[in-house]
Amino acid sequence: MRILHVIDSGGFYGAEVMLLELMRQQRELGHEPLLASIGAPANGEKTIEREARRRGLEVAVFRMANGPNFPGALRVLHYAREQGIELLHSHGYKGNILFGLLPRQVRRLPMVTTLHGYTSNGRFGKMWLYEALDRFCLRRIDKVVMVNPRMQEIPALSRLRNTTTIENGIACDETSGSTPDPDLVAFMRQKRTVVAVGRLSPEKGFDLLLQALSSLVTAGHDLQILLLGEGGLRASLEKLGQRLGLSERLLMPGYVAGASAYLEHACLLAMPSLTEGLPITLLEAMAAGVPVVASAVGGIPEALEQGQAGCLVPAGDPLSLQQAMGQILDEPEAARKRCDRALERVRQIYSSRAMAQSYLDVYSTAMQEAPGRFAGEKVQYP
Repeated sequence: MRILHVIDSGGFYGAEVMLLELMRQQRELGHEPLLASIGAPANGEKTIEREARRRGLEVAVFRMANGPNFPGALRVLHYAREQGIELLHSHGYKGNILFGLLPRQVRRLPMVTTLHGYTSNGRFGKMWLYEALDRFCLRRIDKVVMVNPRMQEIPALSRLRNTTTIENGIACDETSGSTPDPDLVAFMRQKRTVVAVGRLSPEKGFDLLLQALSSLVTAGHDLQILLLGEGGLRASLEKLGQRLGLSERLLMPGYVAGASAYLEHACLLAMPSLTEGLPITLLEAMAAGVPVVASAVGGIPEALEQGQAGCLVPAGDPLSLQQAMGQILDEPEAARKRCDRALERVRQIYSSRAMAQSYLDVYSTAMQEAPGRFAGEKVQYP
C-alpha cells in the first residue's frame, strides 16, 4: 500500500517522532509510506524533512499560503495521483482542513487523520476559527484516530462517530540516533537536572514546573532544569525564572533535535501539562528508565499504570508537583521500582510495530468503507 502522510510541522516533537517511526515500521512491513510536508512559502527546510531524508524516507515539500487553500490541496492531490497513492493520512488540523473541505468527488482518496492532542483556544480568535473548521472537517474524514481513549470524553470530539483509538508506540530497543550537544551535557553534569520537553505554550504548564522547582531548591534540593523546546512563552518563562531566583539553574536552549538523547543524564522527566494525548516523550523516558512526574491528563494515567510506573499529580497544582518530584529525589529505591515497571509496560504495550499493525487495520477499513467506492476498487482520480 502506498500511503501519503501529510503534516505541517512546527518543530520535531512527539507527533513528528511518532510519524517517522510509523513510516519506518510501515516500510519494514512491506508498504510504501511517503511524507508530504506542507508549510508557508517563507518556510525553509523543516526539521522533519531533514530527519525523514536522513532515515531514507521519501519526502515531498509543498509550500502554500495558510488557511483553506484549494489550489494547494489540488497540487498535493496531483502529486498523489502521479505517485499512485492509495490513502491520505493527515497529522494535524491543517491537513484536516486542507483536504476535509474538498468535496469527496474531488478528493476521492480515502482519508485517515490522527489527533495527537486536542486543545481549545477559546472564542473569537484566529485559532478558534481553525478549530471550528477542524471540527467540521473531522466529520468528513473516513477515520479519526485518537491516541488514547480519554480523548473520547472531550466534548468537541465525543459526538464524532468515525473514531477509533490507537496508542502511540516507540522502538524501545533503539537509540535516538542523535549525538547530544556536549555543552548541554556539561550543564547537566553540574548537578541533578530535571528535564522537560515541549513547546513553550500555556497547555504545557512549564510555569508551574518552575514554581515547583523553586520550592524544592528553597527546601534544600540542589537542582537545575533543562527545558527543551521553543514557543511564544519563552520571554515570560525567562522572566519567571529570574523572579524565582532560578536564572543560574535554568537553561532554555530552544528546540533541540533528538531531545530523548538527554534523558539518560536526567534525574527525572517532568511533564506538568494541562492537556495531553499520549506523549512520545513520556514513552521515551519510560523506555530509558528515567523517573517520571506527570499530570494525570489524557493517556498519561493509563501509560503510567495509575501511578505504578511513575508519579501522577493533578493538573495545575504546583504543590503536588513539588511533592512528587521531592518523593522521587528522596526515595530512589521506590523510584527505581516504578522505572522497572515502566520499561516493562513500554515493551509489552507501547511498541511501534503494534502501532503500525493497528494503523494498517484502520487503513483497510477506511478503504473498504469510503463512500462511493466498492470493496477492493482501485482509486480513480478526477
